[in-house]
Amino acid sequence: MNAAVVTIGTFDGVHLGHQAVLGRVAQLCRERQLPGIAYTFPSSPQRKRAHLLLPTPFKIKLLRRYADQVKIIDFQRIRYLSPEQFLQGILKKKLGAQIIIVGEGFRFGHDRSGDIPFLKEWSKEQGLTVIEVPLVSVDSYPVSSTRIRELMLMGKVREAGTLLGRPPLLYGQVVRGDGLGRRIGYPTANLSIDKTILIPKKGIYLVDAFCGEIKSAGLLYIGARPSLNEGGLRLEVHLLSPPAAGLYGNNMEVHLLRRLRGDQSFPTLEALSRQIGQDILKARSLKQWKR
Repeated sequence: MNAAVVTIGTFDGVHLGHQAVLGRVAQLCRERQLPGIAYTFPSSPQRKRAHLLLPTPFKIKLLRRYADQVKIIDFQRIRYLSPEQFLQGILKKKLGAQIIIVGEGFRFGHDRSGDIPFLKEWSKEQGLTVIEVPLVSVDSYPVSSTRIRELMLMGKVREAGTLLGRPPLLYGQVVRGDGLGRRIGYPTANLSIDKTILIPKKGIYLVDAFCGEIKSAGLLYIGARPSLNEGGLRLEVHLLSPPAAGLYGNNMEVHLLRRLRGDQSFPTLEALSRQIGQDILKARSLKQWKR
């Protein structure tokens, strides 16, 4: 395989720290006239159950902004490789790495037994170059996918967006609900989200929604509708500029801008309707400001 600039990681969220690494990949590719490869995994090797910040197609799309090729491999296929086997068999022979760019603290090989000093020593023997990119910090805290997940679970989507370099997003198909929103005057699009994706804290969020050619500000409800004593989590989007045609069966991308309030129980549907009206007024007011 031809020589390449290679980076390795899960890259969940493709946050500012990842972008620093990937930016070096793109820079070296331009300077050395080499192809860039992002070698990645569908989910973190360290997490038994994935709670991902991005669906895989979105991650690939973002990675392709920096690398010519994105190679996704199931971590189970390589988890038992020793550090030497991974470097020799995957990095050198399969990927053709000439320049290897990794983030600070990078680990690899079975049980994460390989570290950057080992990588640098091996690469020196092979005539390869290793570039270690320092961690990126915001407000004195290192940017990490773990920190972003913590913020999302607290409903702090604006802070999470600062670390991501873009608003957090959810993506799913619009499916039929029970029509309650339409009955009380506020129709909603009910979203079916992949179970591997992290869902933020329950509540009402100001969002931008994209569905085909439709773009609209809106409100996202995440909760179990306690006013109706129902179980099961729901994700429902009310568009402030509702479309003329139905959305059922289409995919919707929702950018979370800020959390307006928590999930609440109301004594009547009329009280619920009044609160939604107030939420919409607040959302319209906030959308007049530049984020």
